[in-house]
Amino acid sequence: MQRQIATLPSPQDASLAKAARRALEASKTPDDTLHVQINAPGRKAMPLDLPPIVTRLLMNILDETAAGNAVSLATTDAEITTQEAAAILNVSRPYLVGMVDKGILPARMVGNQRRLPLQDVLAYKADNRARRRAALADLAAHDQDLGLE
Repeated sequence: MQRQIATLPSPQDASLAKAARRALEASKTPDDTLHVQINAPGRKAMPLDLPPIVTRLLMNILDETAAGNAVSLATTDAEITTQEAAAILNVSRPYLVGMVDKGILPARMVGNQRRLPLQDVLAYKADNRARRRAALADLAAHDQDLGLE
């Protein structure tokens, strides 16, 4: 397990982050691609396109740094354990294992442990949230029809 260390930004760091955030926001394209140029002393300038996901992460890092908050970055594997998936879905691990056994979520066995694709867990979470919101909207519409508001 990798240990993460976060340090608080100095007031000067926060100020620089705020200015950088404003400058980058003004330079973003509609699809969140960011075109930057690397200028190192004594070297030729090198243009670079940052993918949208990196642009969003960079903007979040700058926002938090500008606010004076400590920031650390943690990586997540493409496959996660049942405990990690249960935490993402806010359910118990036994309940999640039941979902896997029923075929609701895909998993593969690694030795005697299950591994779930993170992408599938996140897709299930988004779909479940959308279904809950639709059901809530239906209930609200039904209440309005009955005059219960």
